[in-house]
Amino acid sequence: HMQKTSALYRKILAGIHTKETRVSIGDTGFLVDKRGNGITFGGTRILVGASGADAGYGMNILASVETTGAIFDGNEPTVGNVISRECDIKMLKPSGTIEGMSRIAVYVRLVSDDGECSEWLPQGVFYADSIDQDADEDDVQWLKIHGYDAILFAEQDYPADSKLAWPAKDIDVVREIAQAMGITLDPRTAEIMRCAYPVQYNPEYTCREYLGYIAAMYAGCFLMSESGELRLVCFWNIPKETRYLIDTHGYAITFGGDRIVV
Repeated sequence: HMQKTSALYRKILAGIHTKETRVSIGDTGFLVDKRGNGITFGGTRILVGASGADAGYGMNILASVETTGAIFDGNEPTVGNVISRECDIKMLKPSGTIEGMSRIAVYVRLVSDDGECSEWLPQGVFYADSIDQDADEDDVQWLKIHGYDAILFAEQDYPADSKLAWPAKDIDVVREIAQAMGITLDPRTAEIMRCAYPVQYNPEYTCREYLGYIAAMYAGCFLMSESGELRLVCFWNIPKETRYLIDTHGYAITFGGDRIVV
């Protein structure tokens, strides 16, 4: 399992339960529940998108949420991959305009058959790259939003104003790339990257190609964590049950006809 969950979450998961999804869109604000109370994750309020009263769209507004992208390509893991994920959301058209490249955060929680709710688990952070106002169906206006995660921002040249002395330490290169991408580094990445492999400067490489090269040295791949941070995952470090989950569903969260994996 790639995410830490509470005892309450595991208890609800073991019984009869449903899964509830929320999507927040925008850059500022906190995820709120239907009563307007702040939602917390691990004791910290979750900073998410908001546009006034539209903060945290629930399943009364969402028709479907799907994410794609998996660590495992076929049956065998591919070392040196830089894996990007995408999301597709169909929702009732809210008041206010959703701008292109808006930050989209997806969350899931479990609800037991007697109404007890688990914590909200982040399920990925995406950036809207296309927003289509669908034809009206039954006099209802729908929005279809397609988004990519922040790996999209790695498709750029290495920063020309690099502060590093080359050849540079692997973790320093990754940190400088994360800064150029405008994202933070998952703390587990620094814990794994203790070898201080020297990385040569290559003017032909994009940031993404540097990440793939460094991931290969650690027999792993780079991806965005569920909370939107750059994470190195080493294949020797993944438990079997996680391999199965990711191989089959790739962190897939879908509802409106399909199962959600968390």
